[in-house]
Amino acid sequence: MNNKILTISVAAYNVENTLDKTLASFNDQRVKDDIEVLIIDDGSKDNTKNIALKYETIDPGTFKYVPKNNGGHGSTINKGIELASGKYFKVIDGDDWVDTKALIKFVSLLKDTNSDLILTNHCEVYENKKEKINLVEGMKNGKVYTWDDDFDIKRVVLHTLTIKTELLKKNKVHITENCFYVDVEYVIWAAYLSKTITFFNIYLYMYRMGNANQSVNKKNMLKNVRMQETVSYKLVDLYDKFVSSHLMNSKKEETIFNTFKRSIGSTMRTYLLENSNIAKRNIKGFDNNIKNISNVAYQRLNSDKFIAITRKWNYSLVPLLKVAYGIWVKKYE
Repeated sequence: MNNKILTISVAAYNVENTLDKTLASFNDQRVKDDIEVLIIDDGSKDNTKNIALKYETIDPGTFKYVPKNNGGHGSTINKGIELASGKYFKVIDGDDWVDTKALIKFVSLLKDTNSDLILTNHCEVYENKKEKINLVEGMKNGKVYTWDDDFDIKRVVLHTLTIKTELLKKNKVHITENCFYVDVEYVIWAAYLSKTITFFNIYLYMYRMGNANQSVNKKNMLKNVRMQETVSYKLVDLYDKFVSSHLMNSKKEETIFNTFKRSIGSTMRTYLLENSNIAKRNIKGFDNNIKNISNVAYQRLNSDKFIAITRKWNYSLVPLLKVAYGIWVKKYE
């Protein structure tokens, strides 16, 4: 598996119902010599292993089954970085997939690309519909940009990014383990380490939506809110370090901040699913912890309207915000 242009790291934990679709989307003769697919089995207890081994048997030069003890999504990314041999690195979750035609085009484009960070579009796929998502504005297809150029990346998400493997390895990027919601940690690292960016206007990543077992399901988020806290504090610490390094211009900072603040706001809104008094206490305690970790990050978060309103009235509006959020959650469930 030498001289591959792209390493795809598949995070696989108990995904027997979806993994075949995921791996089949990579299984095309037109890209087999250019990609490696690392199937990182995070201690699955179902039939994940056998499905992975089926594809390794079909094409051992492309597919590699990598079993490991359970360590969470971050640990699968870490193992993928460790083993990756491709020039570029991309993470795909084991319940998602890629558009195969888009993958073939993407791999072809990567061969003539040398940018640090590659951005593509993605689709949110529901049971009865598919929505195209484009988070990039002002970037011409295939053009090489730096962070000094004029464009707008609304935020960076796991589904849209591909990054040079050597940047992750050289900087010893290590994502928090035994925790959900760590994809934001990974993507802000990718943005921070990059100097050049290229956008390809293709819809590559198919992101499965509407699964009640997903960690982003509201009930699961409340159950796992302590994990959200852990990741949020890590993001605050990283943001502080990135700012202190003086290696970010205003556009890179803005992009990373827009990505980072969504996670902080999401944690606060998860508390709103609790009893009003408990919600107010938890939001206040969470916010104070952010301030203790980094006053720079704490002050910067005042630019987020939800966070600013919550703070301005000393958290007294939490009961009202809770009602409003409850209505919103029911509307979009």
